[in-house]
Amino acid sequence: MASAAACVSTAGWAQTDIPSENEKALPADIIVTAGKREEKLKDVPMAVDVATGEQIEKFNLFDFKDVPALAPGLQIANTSGRVSIATLRGISFNPDIGGPAAVAVYYNEVPVDIQTVTTAIYDIGQVEVLRGPQGTLRGRTAPAGAITLTTRRADLDAADGYLQATVSNKHARNFQIAASTPLIENKLALRIAALVDRNRVNHVYNINRDEWSNQETESVRATLSFAPTERLRGNIMYQYLESDLVQNRAVMGTGNRPSLFSPFVTGPAISASDRLAVHEGQSFYTNRTHLVTADASFDLGSHLISVLGGYQYSNLNSRTDQDVGNAVQGYDQVLTVPNPTHVYTAEARVASAFEGMFNYTLGVFYNKTTSHSLSSIRVDSFFANRVPNTPFPASMFSLPLLAVVDIDNNTTDLAFFGQTRLQLTDKLRVELGARYTRVSATAQSFLEVTTTGGVGIPVPAGVIVPRAATVDPDFVTQINHPLTGTASISYDWTPDVTTYVTYGRSYRRGSAQLGVNSPLSSDLLVLNPERSDAVEAGLKAQLFNRRVSLNLAAFYQKFDGFVGLVTAPTSSARNGVIDGSANSISFNGDAISKGVEMQFDARPVDDWDISINASYANSHYDNALVPCRDSNGDGIPDTAGQPAVPIGQQVAFCQTSDRLANIPRFALSANSELRFSVGSLQPFFRGLVNYRPGFYSETADYRYKAFTNVNLFAGIRSHDAGWELTAFVKNLFNTTQITSASRAELQVATRFLVPGPAGNPAPFRSGYTAVSVNAPREFGLTANYRF
Repeated sequence: MASAAACVSTAGWAQTDIPSENEKALPADIIVTAGKREEKLKDVPMAVDVATGEQIEKFNLFDFKDVPALAPGLQIANTSGRVSIATLRGISFNPDIGGPAAVAVYYNEVPVDIQTVTTAIYDIGQVEVLRGPQGTLRGRTAPAGAITLTTRRADLDAADGYLQATVSNKHARNFQIAASTPLIENKLALRIAALVDRNRVNHVYNINRDEWSNQETESVRATLSFAPTERLRGNIMYQYLESDLVQNRAVMGTGNRPSLFSPFVTGPAISASDRLAVHEGQSFYTNRTHLVTADASFDLGSHLISVLGGYQYSNLNSRTDQDVGNAVQGYDQVLTVPNPTHVYTAEARVASAFEGMFNYTLGVFYNKTTSHSLSSIRVDSFFANRVPNTPFPASMFSLPLLAVVDIDNNTTDLAFFGQTRLQLTDKLRVELGARYTRVSATAQSFLEVTTTGGVGIPVPAGVIVPRAATVDPDFVTQINHPLTGTASISYDWTPDVTTYVTYGRSYRRGSAQLGVNSPLSSDLLVLNPERSDAVEAGLKAQLFNRRVSLNLAAFYQKFDGFVGLVTAPTSSARNGVIDGSANSISFNGDAISKGVEMQFDARPVDDWDISINASYANSHYDNALVPCRDSNGDGIPDTAGQPAVPIGQQVAFCQTSDRLANIPRFALSANSELRFSVGSLQPFFRGLVNYRPGFYSETADYRYKAFTNVNLFAGIRSHDAGWELTAFVKNLFNTTQITSASRAELQVATRFLVPGPAGNPAPFRSGYTAVSVNAPREFGLTANYRF
C-alpha cells in the first residue's frame, strides 16, 4: 500500500506499547536467526537489520517496495509493474535475467520469488536483512545479501489477535485481521490472518485512457503450530495471495507531433510532478500465488534435528503497452507475459548443542523450480518517414507482426553444507563454513513471427519466421559444481563491545537469455557463472548502560563476471540495420563493491527513541565491456541520436566503469518517537526523514536530483497498548523525486522484411522521457485494536 509506508529503526527495539523495564534496553539481546540458529544480534558476525512485527504495524508497512530505508543500502523498486528489483549495497538484480537473484528472499526460511513478498506484508513476526554474501547455511547462494520474513506463529497457550484499518486521502484502504487460538492447550494451535488492500500504487493518471493506476490485493493465511511433546515442535503455514494491478507509466517532456497533416500529437507538455501517462493501451498485471511452508524440530539434548519444506505456485500474468510515450497514435504495442512457476524446497539439518568450545551444523538442501510461458509482443513494421515528419499517421502504412516466444526455464539445486563453531576463549570465537552445490539449469525458448497482412502494403497473411529455437542446443543445459563458504573471527572486548572480520565467497550460476524476439548468437545469449569474494569488518557496541547502540561495518567485494542486464539495439543480420525494439541482453562484466554502513540507536530517556542509519556503497563495473546503445561509435553509451550497430556485429559494445545500479552511493534515514503518559493514555509523536543525494547515471545519461522526504505520525494509545489511533502525513513537503528515467520512443521493426529497407531507420520520437516518480503528499489515519 503506497499510502503509509515508512522506515523502521534497524535496531528493532521500538515497541508499540509502553516499554517495560526489559524493553528499556537497546537491542543487545535481540534474537535473530541470521545463522539459521537463534542467537543474540550482537553475536552475529555480519551486518544485520531487524524489524519486529510490532514495528511493521506501527509504521504501516503494507508494501515492501515502499520501504527504501528499511536497511542502509537496500532499495526495492518496481518501475514496470511486472517485476520487482532488489538492490543492496549498490548491487542490483533484475528478474528478467532468468538466473538467480543477487538478493535472496525467504518466507519462513523457504526461498520464494521477490514479487510475491513485495506485493503484500501483514501479520509478520520479524524481518531480517542480512548484508553481504549468503548461502553457506541458508537456501541459495546470493552475493549481495538476503531478506528473511517470518510470519507470526499460533500461540499454544492463549488466544490473541488484532484488527487494523488504514485509510488515506489518496484513495488508499488497508484492512488487516488476525486471530490465534489453542485447539489443544500447549499442544496444538491455529492462527488465521487476512488482508484487503486498495491503493493507487504510483499515483499516475493516464490522460488518454481516463484511468488512474490502481491495485487490489487480497490475501489469507492459516498457520497450524504444534508441540505434541517437549522435544518436538513445528509449524505448517498456507497462504493464498490474489492481486490485480493497473500501473500507468509516467512521462515528462514537451510531446511531439509525428504527422504533418494530422492534428494528433503524442500528448501535452508534462512535468514529472504532474504524474501523468499518455500510453493508449492498458498495462495490467495479475498475481495468483499459493504458498505452503512447513518446519519441525526435534531436540535430542546434545543435538537438534530440523526439517524444512515448502511449495509455491505462482501464476503471474502481465499485459503492457510498450509504446509508453504514445509515439505512434492509435497503436498499442502489446507485450504479454504469462509466467506460471512451481517451486519445491526441502531441507534437513542436524546441529550440535555441546557444552564447551566445539559445535557444528551439517545439512542438505534441495530446490527445484519449473516455469513455462508463452509470451508475445507486437513487433510491427511502419513505412513512414520519421525525419522529417511523415505527412500521414504511421499506422496507415504498416505491416502487423506478432512475435511469439515459447519459454522453458527449469533449475535444480542440490547442496551439502556444514559449519563449525569454535569458542576458543570466553572472548574469541571462530566460525568456518562450506557448501558444495550441484546446480542444473535447463533453459530454452522458441521464436515464431506471423502477420495478419499488410496495412496499405501488399503483404499476405502467414508465417514470416517459422518456429525456431533461440538457444543453441549445446547450451540448453548447464551443470555446475560450485564450492562456496564463509569464515569469521569475533572478539568480545567487553560483554557489550564486539568486533569481527568475515570472509565470504558467493556464486551465481550461468543461464541462457530467454524471451528475446530476435535471433542472436550464443555469445550474447549465454551467461557464464559469476563468482565473488568479500571481506567485511565490523564493530557492534552497546554504550551508556545500553542506552546507545552503535553498529559499524566496512566491506569490499570483487566480482569475477558479475551478471548484469542491459537494453540495447541489435542487428541480427550483422548488416548494420537495427532489428526493431531494443532487446534485454544479459552479460558478464568484472565489478567491485566497497563501502561503509552505520546504524546508531539511542534512548536518551525512557520515552524517547532515536535511530540514524547511513550507508555508502561504491559499486561499479571494473572497466567492463558491455552491450550498449552507441549512436556515434565512440564506445560511450548514448541515449540520444539514431541507434547504430557496427557492421559485422549484432550489438554495439562500450567500455564502462559505471555504477551497477542507478541509485546514489550514499543514503541516510532517521526516525524518532517521543512518548508521554497522561493518566491511562499515552500520546506519541513519530518522525521519519530519508535523504538521497543527487547523482549522474552514465547509462541513462541523466542527472538525478537530491531528495529529502519527511513523514510524520501522531497518535494516542492505551497504557496496555490494547488500542492505538494514529494520524500520519507522508511526503510532508510534497517534494518530487525521479527515481528512474529512460527515453520513450518506438523503434520500427525491419529484421523480418526481405529485402530490408536501406540504411538504419530512425525510431519514432514521442518527445517524452519515461520516469518513475515518488508518491505525492498523503494524509491518513490508522486504527489498531489488540485482543
